[in-house]
Amino acid sequence: MASEEIDQSNLINRAMSAFRWVAALRFLGQMISWLSTIFVIRFLAPEDYGVISLAEVFRTFFVLFSTVGLSQGLMKIEHLTRPLIQKTLGLLFLINVALFLLQFFLAPYAAEFYENDDLEMVLKVLAFSYLVIPWTSVPASLVARNLDHKKTSKITLATDVLASCLSLTLAFLGYGYWALVASIMFSAVFNCFWFNRIIDYPRLPSFLPQGAGELFKFGAFVALSEVLFVAYNRVDIVITGKFFDIAEVGLYGVTIQLATMLMIKSVPLFNVVAFPAFARMNDASGDRNDYLITTLAFASALIFPTFLGVAMVGKDLIGLVLGSEWVQISGLFAIIVVSVPLRILAYIISPALLAAGGARINLTNAFVTLIVLTGAIFAMLPMGLPGIAVAWSLASVCIFVLTLVRGGRVLELPILSVLRAVTPALLTALLMCAAIYLVAGQFPGVAGVFALYKIPFGALVYVLLFWLIFRDRSEELIRVVSRLAGRQ
Repeated sequence: MASEEIDQSNLINRAMSAFRWVAALRFLGQMISWLSTIFVIRFLAPEDYGVISLAEVFRTFFVLFSTVGLSQGLMKIEHLTRPLIQKTLGLLFLINVALFLLQFFLAPYAAEFYENDDLEMVLKVLAFSYLVIPWTSVPASLVARNLDHKKTSKITLATDVLASCLSLTLAFLGYGYWALVASIMFSAVFNCFWFNRIIDYPRLPSFLPQGAGELFKFGAFVALSEVLFVAYNRVDIVITGKFFDIAEVGLYGVTIQLATMLMIKSVPLFNVVAFPAFARMNDASGDRNDYLITTLAFASALIFPTFLGVAMVGKDLIGLVLGSEWVQISGLFAIIVVSVPLRILAYIISPALLAAGGARINLTNAFVTLIVLTGAIFAMLPMGLPGIAVAWSLASVCIFVLTLVRGGRVLELPILSVLRAVTPALLTALLMCAAIYLVAGQFPGVAGVFALYKIPFGALVYVLLFWLIFRDRSEELIRVVSRLAGRQ
């Protein structure tokens, strides 16, 4: 575990290699997971998703305290020793036992607050997942620290495939929301087992805090930031759960799941590699900004056409894939999905900011966004679920602007450099949407599977326009893809 000197070129090559493994295996796994999710939605009722959406509010919030930022700290700290790993395990063990007890005994009160008896048992069962977190997060962080993602990606692939098969089978057999609960619990245990197989580390915890002050201080800032991050990502569910019936909560929960599915699955492709890479670049005094700008340009070229294009064909896709009973969420889906790219860009910048010691900035950004989102939700409650969706999109704009402006100062990253990196993809994607709208207006009678002609048409328009208008950027992205593919 002794630290070694890594030059800039070698570090970026290792990051690119890691990205290839993460991208390839996670893409395969997520394709299976997405297909499973779509079929599970068809088998479950909105009420089932309502129960799970409420349970995930509590679980997601508590999970953040389960690592209190210590996993990121293990990746960042320069001199990592065996006693420090054991002290980290000891603290994580105490925290997660407390979280288990807290969620288990608060479950009845949560069910009473939301007037849903099913919620109590779901929360009690999910509470057991905290008990394996210390022996999952520590080895996972040690692997990420070394930018060795090959074995990790294989575990992720196996977890996605097996958990998807389990949830789909149980949903088909009529187990309702328990299909999703079983999938969550299986993933927690399976990951714990295999992470402890692929890396050797001291597994016995130590409860002596001496010498771990730097790590714990860093972790505290990260944990607070992530708590606020989840708060502003889940406050919409908290409020809808109180002011709307369980079926409406389920409809909104499915909408959020569909709209953010690509974000939730794609951001780790960057961040699981990005944070340790940026942290090691800081140690090596390398220029992280070139790497960051390239990452933003590459991500923008993918996410803007994808999410704006999905918004244009959302109604057709939802009706075809989920069934006519779910078409009612297509308007909510469009409102939310168009703002998702801004969140992704903010989440890509965050690891660089965190690695540069900007945990306090992330914390403040999350807090301000939480205040903005909460105020917007209450202001737009009279509009119903569409108002909640608009508030969610406003929060996306807020977190992007805050991360860009305040994070850019810490990173010494000019705002114009970021805008120059992302604007070509945004403008081209908007032109693509205009072309899809005009062509669809000429064929108003086309429906069902035939309406999906918009997808290849939009992709063709985007690629051609991007190549014709931004030739230099196109050639640069081709070089990035070649490097990711290992051809350079």
